[in-house]
Amino acid sequence: MVKRLSAPSLTVLLWAFSLVLFALSDKAQAADLSAALHVTPPALFIALALASAAIIYLLFNQRRQDKALGQLAELSEKLYLGQDLGQELSWQKTGAIEIDLIAATLTRIDDRLKQKRLKLQEVSQQIDEADEHRRTMNLELHHRVNNALAMMQGITNITARSATDIGEFRTNLSDRVQCLGAISTLLVKKSWTTTPLRELVEITLACCSPDLAERVDLGGEDLELRSEVTLALGMTLHELLSNAIRHGALANETGRVTLNWRIEKEEDGKKRLILLWREQNGPIVEPPSKSGVGQYLMQDVLTRQFGGDIAFLFPPQGFQATITAEI
Repeated sequence: MVKRLSAPSLTVLLWAFSLVLFALSDKAQAADLSAALHVTPPALFIALALASAAIIYLLFNQRRQDKALGQLAELSEKLYLGQDLGQELSWQKTGAIEIDLIAATLTRIDDRLKQKRLKLQEVSQQIDEADEHRRTMNLELHHRVNNALAMMQGITNITARSATDIGEFRTNLSDRVQCLGAISTLLVKKSWTTTPLRELVEITLACCSPDLAERVDLGGEDLELRSEVTLALGMTLHELLSNAIRHGALANETGRVTLNWRIEKEEDGKKRLILLWREQNGPIVEPPSKSGVGQYLMQDVLTRQFGGDIAFLFPPQGFQATITAEI
């Protein structure tokens, strides 16, 4: 049973509907409807009021759902085009299970797409960095290959100029190329970065003869050489060893070689490597009447590569050389 409204409440409702009727209709029709309402039973009036409220609610809710569907369509199109939804999915539930479920799904899809975009950006950045590194390495490799070819050309020309026959040319060139190859292999193992000086000396000794290591005394602090210095300095040491084997302290059974090095700081703060080569207990040394091919190779070709100088002394007790190089 519907609870009967009090007189004041019913009067207020009647006046409210009357105002609505006056606003929506002409005065004559509104007056007739208003009079009819005053004689309408309260229960019927309440039923009409509830029905009207339900209709208004349904119309309002339908409008909100239609608007939500339009927004979902726009959001779906943006997702399809790969656009970022940004803050547009701060969704308020409409009450329709299907619409709210679609909105929640789109929210999850958008979150996943954002994560994918971030991952793609990271991968793209890594690819760009790798491409830049590859380009730098190609330029560096090109520079090093050109230096090696220039050195090879100088060694070949000097070897050919000093050879008396094709056999001597082949032997001397083969020895130098073999040493050049061994030093290049060492540089590759070190990724063409830096090379320990002591390891470079050991590789050079092995190129000439592994047995010579016992007759060469090494002394100096551990230090790393730049790749540009390593190649030329190694070839210089190879020339000194070859000369010692043919004419110097290593040409007999009693001679020895001492190789010491140290670092000196210059006035401008740069560091310079000083290597001292001394031979002793070998054949008596006499100053040469003219510069040999090895001397020319070291002084005019190799020193330019390692940015230094080399000076020779010929005391009777043993040949000496002082080598300076930039490090």
